[in-house]
Amino acid sequence: MAATSSAGRHPVVTTLLVLVGLLLVGGGIAYFATDRGRALLPTLEQPTLNISHITREQIKGQFLVKLRNHAPIDLHIDSLSYTARVDGKQLAQGQKARPLVVKGNALGSLELPLELNLPQLKQTAKTAQRDCVTVQLRTMLYADLPGVGPQQIPVEVRKRVYIPKLPKIEVADVDITKLGLKKGEAVVTLRVTNYEAIPFTVKQVNYRFQVEDDLDVKGQETKDVTFKKKGAELMPIHVKFQPKSMPKVLFKTIFKPKKTDYKLTGSATVTAGPANARDATMQFNNSGTVKELKKLAKGAKEE
Repeated sequence: MAATSSAGRHPVVTTLLVLVGLLLVGGGIAYFATDRGRALLPTLEQPTLNISHITREQIKGQFLVKLRNHAPIDLHIDSLSYTARVDGKQLAQGQKARPLVVKGNALGSLELPLELNLPQLKQTAKTAQRDCVTVQLRTMLYADLPGVGPQQIPVEVRKRVYIPKLPKIEVADVDITKLGLKKGEAVVTLRVTNYEAIPFTVKQVNYRFQVEDDLDVKGQETKDVTFKKKGAELMPIHVKFQPKSMPKVLFKTIFKPKKTDYKLTGSATVTAGPANARDATMQFNNSGTVKELKKLAKGAKEE
């Protein structure tokens, strides 16, 4: 009777106790149903790597990834830090201090700047005998969770990254048909192959053209040619000869083409990506006899 009268005198207290009990039981059930809360932790999904430019030393781009919030409440992230590893070796790291809010049971987007050491990536791929590597992105989220306070939440995702190739420059043709006693000129056609969908610009070409000991010409031609498409394109450069060297060269070209050797070496300065990307120097070379040059030029005309 005393217990009944006590509950009757305090119905509000009784109701609150029942609600608290139900919340505790429900919370306990939810806790174990979600693998002790692990299923509610955020995850990273849909990773992509957008490469902005490459040099011989590094790949620079943006690592884009989706952050999924599995909890029914909003996730407030104050900042985050991240590292990128390949086969356990750390190749890049960074942090973002900009706050981010991901709605409950929704997706948010993260854009993380990334710079990877290209020689290390190539060595890793070569050791594994493949043309790609797996980049492991480890992210630490610094979030303020309701009812819990500031927490550090580790999240990671893996992305297989193809090793991009630098452009290739080689000699496609050397035309010496414009030789004369007063002046001489060779038109060197370079074949430029772009293996990626990343545009690059040839800024200048340095060359050295030698015909045995009779001719040794060095020069530079400033270019501003941008190759935007994936594939191969031709680019001509003009090599000017001094008149005083032409008589001997012309004589050997006419009467001793089989025994007269030539050698062409040079380099092209290219920039891949935006204007602030570092320049890269690419070498090219070609050699043979003058007779071979004549056949090459004749074949090019017939085509």
